[in-house]
Amino acid sequence: MNAIDHSYWKQTITGRAFPMTGFTALDIDLYGDVAEGLARICRYGGHVPGNPYSVAQHCVVGADAALEETGDANIAAYFLLHDAHEFVIGDMTTPVARWLSTIAAELYGGSAHNMVETMIATAKARLDMVIWRAAGLPPPGKTYRAAIADFDLRMLATEQRQLLMPAPKSWGAAIDAARPIQMRGRLTAWPVAKAAEQYRDRLAQLCPNARRV
Repeated sequence: MNAIDHSYWKQTITGRAFPMTGFTALDIDLYGDVAEGLARICRYGGHVPGNPYSVAQHCVVGADAALEETGDANIAAYFLLHDAHEFVIGDMTTPVARWLSTIAAELYGGSAHNMVETMIATAKARLDMVIWRAAGLPPPGKTYRAAIADFDLRMLATEQRQLLMPAPKSWGAAIDAARPIQMRGRLTAWPVAKAAEQYRDRLAQLCPNARRV
């Protein structure tokens, strides 16, 4: 049996070699790789009319809304970081993940249906652990995780209603029923430079102990 290759890596926007196995908090560059990477990664697979809407802006707007509504800087900090793992794995849309699960079931049997979802969740969780450490934060407890999930759903519903073309079909009862986040005005997509700058600004504000490379 051939040994598993643990030497593969991904080049980041700042030119660093990010190891795809065995990574630690020392490999996380929040102000460079994460901020700049997320500012260039499109939400919804790029299917937003007009200018691209970035993951960085999603995280900043959601963090601001969380802080405004709850007054809890920790919730805002965790929301700012909740998609930071996408600087490595990108933003895989839910329909694509479900399609891959369907293919897994077709190829390997029904028991494999959850395999893709489990692998994606595991990859995110491993990255999240080192990202929180780099940000100077402990892993969030159940209460914070539930709050982040709620704000993420509401952000999704708000973005769908304000940025995307009218939906030809329902995205699901939970999204249809979600109340929009509280914000001034309507969403408009930011340029890359602004999205990265605003992400770094919130890092400094909400994660004062974050490691700087």
